[in-house]
Amino acid sequence: MSNFLVKELKGSRYRLLGLVGQGQFGRVYCASHRRTGHLVALKELNKERFPTRNFLRELRFLLSLQHPNIVNCHALEHTRTGRYLVMDYCEGGTLRSLMEEGVRLHPAQSLKLIADVLAGLDHAHSQGIIHCDIKPENILLTVQPDGWMAHISDFGIARLSREISKDGTGNTGSPAYMAPERFYGQHSQSSDLYAVGILLFELLTGYRPFSGSPAELMSAHLNQPVKLPDTMPPGLQTIILTALQKLPARRFRSALEMLTQIQAATENLKSELDEAWLFPKLLQLAVSLPVSPLKPLCQEILAAEVKQLKVEGFQQLPPSSPVDWKIEQPRSAQRPENDEGERLYRAFGCYVGCQTYPDGILRQGTIPEKITLATVRLPDPVRQIMVRPQGCFVVTHRSIYRIPLGLFWPGVAQHEQKRLQHTGFESELPIHHQVPQLIAEFWQDFVAAIAPNGAWMATAVADRDQGNTKLSIWHLSRMQPIKSVFGSSAHLFQLMVLDSRHVATFSHRVDSQSTICITGVLIEVFTRRGNQVGSLNLPVPLRSLVSSPVPYRLMAMEPANSDTVLLIDLKPLRISRIGVEISPVLAEAASWGYVLMDATGQIVLLDRYGQPFGRIDGPAHPTAIAILDPYGLLISTWNNGQGSLYTLDLRQAELDFLF
Repeated sequence: MSNFLVKELKGSRYRLLGLVGQGQFGRVYCASHRRTGHLVALKELNKERFPTRNFLRELRFLLSLQHPNIVNCHALEHTRTGRYLVMDYCEGGTLRSLMEEGVRLHPAQSLKLIADVLAGLDHAHSQGIIHCDIKPENILLTVQPDGWMAHISDFGIARLSREISKDGTGNTGSPAYMAPERFYGQHSQSSDLYAVGILLFELLTGYRPFSGSPAELMSAHLNQPVKLPDTMPPGLQTIILTALQKLPARRFRSALEMLTQIQAATENLKSELDEAWLFPKLLQLAVSLPVSPLKPLCQEILAAEVKQLKVEGFQQLPPSSPVDWKIEQPRSAQRPENDEGERLYRAFGCYVGCQTYPDGILRQGTIPEKITLATVRLPDPVRQIMVRPQGCFVVTHRSIYRIPLGLFWPGVAQHEQKRLQHTGFESELPIHHQVPQLIAEFWQDFVAAIAPNGAWMATAVADRDQGNTKLSIWHLSRMQPIKSVFGSSAHLFQLMVLDSRHVATFSHRVDSQSTICITGVLIEVFTRRGNQVGSLNLPVPLRSLVSSPVPYRLMAMEPANSDTVLLIDLKPLRISRIGVEISPVLAEAASWGYVLMDATGQIVLLDRYGQPFGRIDGPAHPTAIAILDPYGLLISTWNNGQGSLYTLDLRQAELDFLF
């Protein structure tokens, strides 16, 4: 079985992709349909806590609720290991997780989510169904290009909880969101609207109107008046005060009535809300991060614009590995055992350069003259460099080359430079007569990715005429493709190795009426043998995907939201939108998190969970960044024919983080 999958669910039409939660009556899994690949949530129902007679009754009850703003139940999946409800899958998590991220939503987005909840409640109430446990944990989210869509979950489960509660009062629920009458075992449609009023208050202010122990909450809901901030627009104050009336008869008469007023307020207050928010940002940090000044260890003046930076430590070749250069090697060129030096690769124009730092880049402090920049020239401009044990692989517009690491070893560079000087030819940069090895050549645009151990490579070419993508898997020891398969989309934009056995293609999904409008991303996962494992449809356009040290996690930027990034877990699928204080143009992953940088030089640091913990006032006009794990950072800049390479030690910045 492929290790991209969690486990097989025997006798089921679905394949489990991962555990996403623990419900009151059992676990909840993300799963994909074996034939179509469609994602669903499988909600396990424990037989002891959910008797069969109740289960069948609730299944019929849930199947009657079908609405875009309700987590719909579609079927029952009965296997030898248990019973599962097949539900809509919501990749954006819960509203609670969004509210606890240390950020605030734009007020218009908060009103939109409340409108979604009211639309779902209006449908349920029209069926005579009351939820009775509306709270952020029961509001699930799907990600959209302009924000989120809310879906109410656990319909019926809340009602069953009341029926089987041990004390028999039916007084279950969440005290922070319970209407006054709920504390006496009574409920009506307006009880749900009261909970929505608490939600709206919390989304707009960042806190709930009442807090304390369950007893204190009960007293507050029954007796304490609601205090609203003076800064809240009067139209919204009226809506909240109406929803939070102590007597049910004084609240909105229906979810539709409250929804109508929410929609009217959104339209009437649009300019006022944007002005109060100051910036057209979807998310805003609750507390701005302090900005640390730039304190570089050294600054090297560049003679050309650097498009890529890669850092690699020495790796000892096996004793049986042949030396991979033709010129006679001096003793100084032999790689010493257990050498812990570092190599810095840079791509500029048609060149790939490499500098070797025997003591490490950060320990070196400055760039001494003895550290030589060895360069190799390619026939075409360099698009991408990937360093593997077999050498430095270089991708140009139409070709892939391999540069043996021997060409970059310091002894080889010095020996070659001396040989050239003896012939009367001198150069600032060592020039090697051996040309890079051509691995593959293409007649159209392509993308490539190489496994971390360098054992295999994947290339993909989009064929717009045929409407598909040709994916080829290469065995690098033979330097030839071993299998080619076809993907289902011709709008390919990136290829990424997920682990030692899997590769993924990323293609834009476009509007069938227009090839210009991008509606999302199709991810197709293949094994290194070319067998397709499955596919995922992401509902948002993406750009600049970056792999992460966390398995099957990616970071991506959004074309529609310049001040956010997405953390995407592929197994199981989860999408978290992270608000940042800059508009990043560059991103890199480190063992501890991520580095984001905008065009003005502002740097934001995120931990592994996407939480911002630091800002640095870096150099403007960055062109490339590279991580020196665990606490080093390299930045290249270029503007008006001038540029620099900065080396930073993040420990010297004033950051609230332990590297």
